[in-house]
Amino acid sequence: MAKRRRNTSARTNTTAYRGKSEREARAERLTWFFLVLIFAVLQLLNQSNIGVQNWLIPMSGAIVLIGSGLYQYSNRWRVSPVTWLAGALLFFLAILNLYSIPERSFLGESLIIFAAVILIGLLTGET
Repeated sequence: MAKRRRNTSARTNTTAYRGKSEREARAERLTWFFLVLIFAVLQLLNQSNIGVQNWLIPMSGAIVLIGSGLYQYSNRWRVSPVTWLAGALLFFLAILNLYSIPERSFLGESLIIFAAVILIGLLTGET
């Protein structure tokens, strides 16, 4: 009678954390860069007396965060819940500003959310 071979791959731990790849870390840094860039460019446009709609800042942040989350998810990288929650919150603020309270500026709230995403990302190592 022939001996059965044991499946050695079943014993290996495939769920071990291997750390971030350079591409994943670069994608997260680009997300942070685009959040800062959005705020800076829109502030410069406001300083130049070019009319920027109030809903544009939270909507741009929502697009960056949700887009980054989808990109990371499509590459099977771990996406922090903070990315999804902050993107959804910014999207909600943009829609609220667009349809319900058009005269209200959510610039301060958007800046706080941008800073929180970057700070939490730096502390946890994820965005």
